[in-house]
Formats: sequence, C-alpha cells, structure tokens
Amino acid sequence: METLGSRIARLRNAQKISQTELGNRCGWEKGQARIGNYEKDKREPALPDLRALAKALGVTLIDLLEEAPSAVTEHRGDYNYSPSATDYALVPQYTACGAAGHGQLNDHVEVKGGLVFKRDWLTRMGLRERHLHVIYVQGHSMEPTICDGDVVLLDETQTTPRDRRIYAIRKPDGELIIKRLIQSIAGGWMIRSDNEDKREYPDQPISDTDIEQIKILGRVVWHGGAL
Repeated sequence: METLGSRIARLRNAQKISQTELGNRCGWEKGQARIGNYEKDKREPALPDLRALAKALGVTLIDLLEEAPSAVTEHRGDYNYSPSATDYALVPQYTACGAAGHGQLNDHVEVKGGLVFKRDWLTRMGLRERHLHVIYVQGHSMEPTICDGDVVLLDETQTTPRDRRIYAIRKPDGELIIKRLIQSIAGGWMIRSDNEDKREYPDQPISDTDIEQIKILGRVVWHGGAL
C-alpha cells in the first residue's frame, strides 16, 4: 500500500525536483526538512499543507490523498467509469472524534484520506469544499439521529447557533461534542442530546451570554454509517 509520504515522493520525483525546491514552491522555511519528514511519514501534513503540496505538485487534492490508480469504479453501460476530480471532491477526514456522549479529547489531530462527494451535490447544498471536513462520532447520546461509529460532514463556516441544528462544539475544557442546539422561548439555549434517556443524557441549559463563549467548530450537514 502506498503511503501519503511515498506518494508525495513519487509525485515530486515525477517532476524531477528536489525536496528543497518543493518546499520553496510551498513557501516554507526549512522546506527540505519538512518535505523529508512528510515523505518518510514522520509527520502528517495538516489540511493547509496538503493544499499547498497539491498546488506545488500540480495535482488535485484527490490525486494527492488517493492511491493511484484509483480502485473506485462505477459501471456505466459497457464501460467502467472512474470518478474524476472534475465531478467529485475529496473532503479530508480527520482522526479527531466528536463525542455523542460525555465528550472526547483530541490532543493530536491528523488527516487520514477522506470521503468523496459529488460536486453538484455540494453546490445544491450551498457547501464549499475548502470549508468541509469529516470526523468520526463516538457515543450514543445522539441516537437515533447519529449513531456510534458514524461519520459526519462538518461545514466550518456555519458557526452561528441556529435553532434545532446539530453542531460540533469544543467545550472550555477541550472536549469535543456533537449536540443539537435548541433556542428557548424564555431566552437562552439548550445543548440537547437526541437520545430520549435524559437521565443519562440530560439537557444542558446555557445563557445567551455563555453560548457566545463556547467554540462552535461547524455544523453537521451530513452523516453516514452502517445499517
């Protein structure tokens, strides 16, 4: 299996450029050491670094993150069709987990491949590829809407709380939770779990002032999981 590091090296060698030159194209100081660590899989590039690498190598983000050749094909008529970067967007998937339960600490986050979404669907939904990422969900507090082990698609531009929407929220102690926000008629908000067991997953009232202090990382705009 080709790793991300070996793929970066392969694409760089195909262009016959050095690690130093690739680092310079990305605009990085000490670029040679950085590229060297990436190619040896000693470090995992963050999303902005992946975009810079893809641009510097003259490839799409899909080409950079996917193994080549792609094993994903769709049968159309009498021939096999391979999804292209023109029709599909590869949204990076982070190793971070959002807890549908009592909170999940993520001290270290890496990018591990991603999920592919049709570009026309993203357009219909009003979503922009560069503002999206995918994470796993752990816990049972959002069942039956979102289950343990599901993946969710986050739009990081949607950080203003809206009534009855589901968000990824980072609590002051650093825990990452996936919850629904409910606006109270009497004022303030509720951080609510969809699970009906309120003894285990009680509502958490929060004032209008306090909700401005919590860190909303993005709104959950799609989820998928096993049946």
